[in-house]
Amino acid sequence: MLKLLKWLDKHILEILVGFLLIFIPLYPKFPLIDIKHTWVYIRLEDFFVALTVGIWLIQLARKKVSLKTPLTIPIFLYWLAGGISLVHAILILAPRIPNFFPHLALFHYLRRIEYMVLFFVAAATVRDLRTVYRYLGMIGITLFLVCIYGFGQKFFGFPAFLTMNEEFAKGLPLYLPPTARMTSTFAGHYDLAAFLIFMIAIWGSLIFGFKNWLVKIFTLVLVFASFMLLLFTASRISFTVYLLAVSLMLFLQKKKWLILPVVIVSLFLSQKVTGSAERFAKTLRVRQVVYDTRTGLPVAAVEEFFATPTPTPVTIAAKSPQEPSLPTPAPTTPEENLPLGSGYFSLEGLTKEEALAQIIRKPIFAKSLPVATMSSEIATTSGEFLIKRAIVYDISFTTRIQGEWPKAIEAFKRNRLLGSGFSSISLATDNDYLRLLGETGLAGFFSFLGVLATFTLLLRLGLKKIKIPLARSILIGGLAGIFGLLLNAILIDVFEASKVAYTFWMVLGIIVGLIQLLLPEKKNLFKEAIEVATQPLTMMVFLCFLAPLVFGSALNNYFTGDDFTWLRWAFSHRFSEIPKFFVSAEGFFYRPLAKAYFLLANPFFGLRPFGYRLVSLLFHLSSALGVFLVILKIAKSRLAAFLASLFFLVHPINAESVFWISTTSHLFAGFFYIWGFLSYITWRTSNWRGKNLFFVLTFLAYLIGLACHEMMVTFPLVLVFYDLIFSQFKKEQKWYQKISIYLPFGILLNIYFWLRNFVAKAHGLSGDYNYNLKNFPFNFVGNLTGYFGELLFSFHFIPVYDALRNYLRTHKFFAFASLLLGLIILLKILKRINFRKLWLKKEFKLVTFAFGWFIIVLLPFVGLGNIAERYLHTAQLGFFLILGLAIEKIYEKIKKVNFKGSIILVLIISLCLTSFYLTELEKAKKDWYEAGEIANKILLALPTSYIDFPSGTDIYFVNLPLRLNRAWVFPVGIKDGVWFIYRNDSIRIFQMNDLDQALDLAEGKTPAAHVFLYYQGELTEVKR
Repeated sequence: MLKLLKWLDKHILEILVGFLLIFIPLYPKFPLIDIKHTWVYIRLEDFFVALTVGIWLIQLARKKVSLKTPLTIPIFLYWLAGGISLVHAILILAPRIPNFFPHLALFHYLRRIEYMVLFFVAAATVRDLRTVYRYLGMIGITLFLVCIYGFGQKFFGFPAFLTMNEEFAKGLPLYLPPTARMTSTFAGHYDLAAFLIFMIAIWGSLIFGFKNWLVKIFTLVLVFASFMLLLFTASRISFTVYLLAVSLMLFLQKKKWLILPVVIVSLFLSQKVTGSAERFAKTLRVRQVVYDTRTGLPVAAVEEFFATPTPTPVTIAAKSPQEPSLPTPAPTTPEENLPLGSGYFSLEGLTKEEALAQIIRKPIFAKSLPVATMSSEIATTSGEFLIKRAIVYDISFTTRIQGEWPKAIEAFKRNRLLGSGFSSISLATDNDYLRLLGETGLAGFFSFLGVLATFTLLLRLGLKKIKIPLARSILIGGLAGIFGLLLNAILIDVFEASKVAYTFWMVLGIIVGLIQLLLPEKKNLFKEAIEVATQPLTMMVFLCFLAPLVFGSALNNYFTGDDFTWLRWAFSHRFSEIPKFFVSAEGFFYRPLAKAYFLLANPFFGLRPFGYRLVSLLFHLSSALGVFLVILKIAKSRLAAFLASLFFLVHPINAESVFWISTTSHLFAGFFYIWGFLSYITWRTSNWRGKNLFFVLTFLAYLIGLACHEMMVTFPLVLVFYDLIFSQFKKEQKWYQKISIYLPFGILLNIYFWLRNFVAKAHGLSGDYNYNLKNFPFNFVGNLTGYFGELLFSFHFIPVYDALRNYLRTHKFFAFASLLLGLIILLKILKRINFRKLWLKKEFKLVTFAFGWFIIVLLPFVGLGNIAERYLHTAQLGFFLILGLAIEKIYEKIKKVNFKGSIILVLIISLCLTSFYLTELEKAKKDWYEAGEIANKILLALPTSYIDFPSGTDIYFVNLPLRLNRAWVFPVGIKDGVWFIYRNDSIRIFQMNDLDQALDLAEGKTPAAHVFLYYQGELTEVKR
């Protein structure tokens, strides 16, 4: 008896963990104890978990087990962040949160602890490899039984026990039709799909770890059965994630040749399984959609629009976001009917004549026209609608985008650090990351991801040192599995699904226990973190993660100024006219591809700013990634490359480029400039046999960039300058061989100028945005000074620059003397420099190239009569290359004395600069937002007073704001903005600053002219 008790004392936790690994996935969610205000119950597994944790705590008190794991501190930090968030929500936020119940918040917090504490229990039980093998056997049996029950549901009518709504959660057995989405022993198909992804990744990896062929074959059959069951869930996101997770697993197993066959076979089988393929097909469907002719916004699908008559006094407007509804019950019809959502992408643009031929008119009974409240609208001033074909995405995506996700974001905004507390959003958010932010804020978000990041670092360390094939396969499977769950969490609440969460944390504990068993020595995860953080891919992923955080809040800013000109131009042309853009500028700029972009984007984005701004952000981010790769190529420094690209991404001078869609053509050209140059230096430095492909890509980038914006004319100069600086010419080459590679660029440049100036007759330069040979030296020096000052001191330098410029314009003799004195001093300094000695240093070549890049890219603009931030977008690469090299130099010098000190100093410098830039960018974002609101308010003021104007009416706008600080409002574009409201080409618009002159011009006009004065934020009609 004593022997039995000793054995039980030693193995009790292992027995309980094994039991939970089998019981939790297989036992249905029968309710035991009801919790008020929710249909989440305390269930039988909670008691078994409590028993297991209680025994573990006793063993912990007896020092039979230990809390010591690499994940202990990160998990405790998450619990601490969640606890503080909970207290903050109950004591402070509770009165402001609708339907918030403190007992539910506490319940959900304790439930998270319950999930994660099993990690410590499982980790403590791993004392030898046989324990791990026994756990694998139990998990394998569990997975096999899950698959058997799932197939039983599909083919033999086994009941399902769901928790998708309040009635189902009571434990009632439901019998699903064969075409329904299978759930097996789980409470929903999404939960089952997430569990299967995790299991497929692990067991798929184990196929390569087992030596016994019978075991290999059984494992292969188990993986295939799991995949087929995954198809029966018809989960679109989970199937996509499965492909990515399995591809990563095969890559890490060094079986790259298997990736393509596995993907092809998986796709083939997905098309053969009823329900899976159909659901993918219903994600996006083509339907006829009713559009408002005034705003260009979709109103509803045709069947919804004509379903019922228009109710009493309302104004037809763009469909409002849907409120999230309760999860729908399992389908009882032969085939699942996936409803349409209210998100539309137009497929076709109509000419004015085609639109008039099919216009639908519905009466509007509103006595007076209300001002639209959405910044994405101009106004809805009539009951005219037309029908166009559009892509409509289904209700599940609509519910997320328009209902659940905005609620999570709203909860996050209540307190960005701590969120709104557990259970403050809803039972489901369908995005675990937004749920983390909404419930626990940045503190909970980063502490939870810190747990998973620490686990990933531990796996990386284990894969570097552990050589046992089966153990390596477990680690690889765990890494691929967690990767799959992290991707799944984008559209599903994976880590809150209890059956998945319990299993996930226990498996994590087993894997960590295995690593501790095989690597008992102290693990330097800090070193691993530094190695991972300094990988180029990690740095680029960080930039991709940072960009939407920094710029995302401004993506819905309203249009301003020239934006309306570009949009009207797009509305008045057809796709068939695109070839004409290359030979006729129509008095516009010669930017044929930019015009083609607006024309192609118009059917999708219409008058909604989000799409246009998202494209701008993507091109800006892509340029920043290009900057990283260019500097990494030429400077061979990850630190300099990362810092330069980081500063490039977040510097406030980019506000004009990203927040003003009129600069899209410049962004396009900058993208092709940077990536074309990257292709060129890759061609120059590569020994790959097919490297000439990069030269072709360089030429294509130049060709496309020229069709976007005239800034590309300097591109060949950068190539020549690079070759001269870095001695890319071979000594045995003759001079004509050296210049031959530039001939294609020179020929293309001449064709471009001929097309632009003589064939297309593009719009020329004028005013301050023109060249003056007499003032060119002054403008050159003055503009370079202004651009450098903006990069150094942000917009704080603008008043200094303006004051200096105004003073020197009126004191030209002093300006000339200063310029001459500066030139003499520069020559004196250059005489004292030993260039031969400096030329041997790589840093000097890099700095020279950086200055050269900065000046060459700005050559088309430095001679103009003023500066504009958008011109700096591509040129700033040179400035930030120098800044990145300077910080790296500091790091290298201090590193020799104190390694950790050098890292801390670089972090402090980088954080200070980044914080300064982000602070300035926030000010710029606010200015651009307010500028858009001013433009929106001005335009909306017209239809509140005038539903329409007679043909030939003259409208005078007086004192319209040109800009708000550095944000443009209406430098031009008011004419085109008004056109979008009335669609009347005969209305003439005048913009002036003199009220009396406007009243004089308006007097006696037939039909009556109107004068509108903008004063103190309001647009008011003025009459004599």
